[in-house]
Amino acid sequence: MEDKNLFKFNDTIASIATVPGMASVGIIKISGPKSLSLVSRIFLPRRRKDLKKEKTYTLHYGWIIEKSKVKRHTPQDAGSALDNGVVDEVLISVMKAPFSYTREDVVEVYSHSGQVVLNKILDLVLEKGARLAQPGEFTRRAFLSGRIDLTQAEAVLDIVQARSEQSLKIGLSQLKGKLSDRIKNIERLLKNICVELEADLSFPEDIKINKRFISRGIKQVKSGIEKLLENSREGRFLREGVSCVICGRANVGKSSLLNMLLKEERVIVTPLAGTTRDVVEDNINIRGMPLKIYDTAGILEPKDLIAKKAMEKSYAKIEEADLVLLVFDASQRLCRDDFFLIDKVKEKQTVFVINKDDLPSKIDTARLAKYKNRMVRISALKNRGLENLEKAILKVIFNKGLHKDGEVFVSNARHISLFKETLKSVDEAEAYFNKGHSLDFVFFSLKDALTKLSQITGKDISDDILDSIFSNFCIGK
Repeated sequence: MEDKNLFKFNDTIASIATVPGMASVGIIKISGPKSLSLVSRIFLPRRRKDLKKEKTYTLHYGWIIEKSKVKRHTPQDAGSALDNGVVDEVLISVMKAPFSYTREDVVEVYSHSGQVVLNKILDLVLEKGARLAQPGEFTRRAFLSGRIDLTQAEAVLDIVQARSEQSLKIGLSQLKGKLSDRIKNIERLLKNICVELEADLSFPEDIKINKRFISRGIKQVKSGIEKLLENSREGRFLREGVSCVICGRANVGKSSLLNMLLKEERVIVTPLAGTTRDVVEDNINIRGMPLKIYDTAGILEPKDLIAKKAMEKSYAKIEEADLVLLVFDASQRLCRDDFFLIDKVKEKQTVFVINKDDLPSKIDTARLAKYKNRMVRISALKNRGLENLEKAILKVIFNKGLHKDGEVFVSNARHISLFKETLKSVDEAEAYFNKGHSLDFVFFSLKDALTKLSQITGKDISDDILDSIFSNFCIGK
């Protein structure tokens, strides 16, 4: 188990902050009270200077040196320093407390990006008194120092892992504190209600409770949380992507549809039914929405063990799916297999895709229309109808219309769960109040709601949960 002492502020941490590989620049990040002094011991500046006395937000050119006996402040010695233990030519960035990411003294070393040179510089920094940072420890220090709250800290990871421009926007919005501001407004209202209730409970003979204020305040709190949860489904999709399954009976063109969506021949297509015998998966991006898309086998009556396994995997993917593209053959009449699959996906968000629209039509779309799912006609073979299909997919995902700029999306599963628990406590408080129960019940339900909200922003959260959150970060972030 991790030593909790690792996360104290009395030590200096360091790590490589760039991804290993071939690139022009690599970065070593150092944060803590000794960062300036220990880097000064291995840095030979081009001109005489003391890093500890330099202004914040400044860059300094020179060399990282391995041997401490190098004459440190003469240009001629610096110029011939290769003979005296130079590791690399570097730029040093100085950010002094509290004007840094962690609110500690922070130094970043910009060197060439070779893994050997980066490891060598890091080893020298550790040798001079720093220790290797834990995953996410720089951001954890930013949180513990009060520079950012926990929603903003988690937004850092969302930005790093963003899979689309839209998910990047959500991460940036939360990093700016837009979600935090909404939560603060709800907290402020909850605290005001609790103060009113506590005054009545403590001094019942002297204070007359304003019931209208309590009732109206609880409704406003509920409305604020419900508005945040309204966008949580779309927010989760934008952050994590949508699990989308293509299904249909054999030979309706499921694999052709996948190839059309991917704009490449990802799956072998033949006139023979049952060519796809296993689930094929890939990633696409539809106008900023990431989709994990699965092409399933069209076997409904398996004749062997392999076909049976393929069918079981197809059904399992349908059960897990956020969205189903149910494909029909426009050149064929509807059959019992089509209606079997319609029943199979009836609880899912579904788009009916009428494929082979380039052939004479025999399908009775009127029978499909009664199911009230969105219906799109395409020809995967002729690459027709893709734009209409993409629009239909987005309209089903954003079932209340496409989101607008400026909306606050709750996309983190931890936040969504805690908002739901908060709303449950507020609902309990409202029920107690409306039924005339003791105000103690109302008060303690609302206090519980406050506790849940504070866990979202990190005001009231255990070390174990923090460990779990920051363990998902990379070292150096």
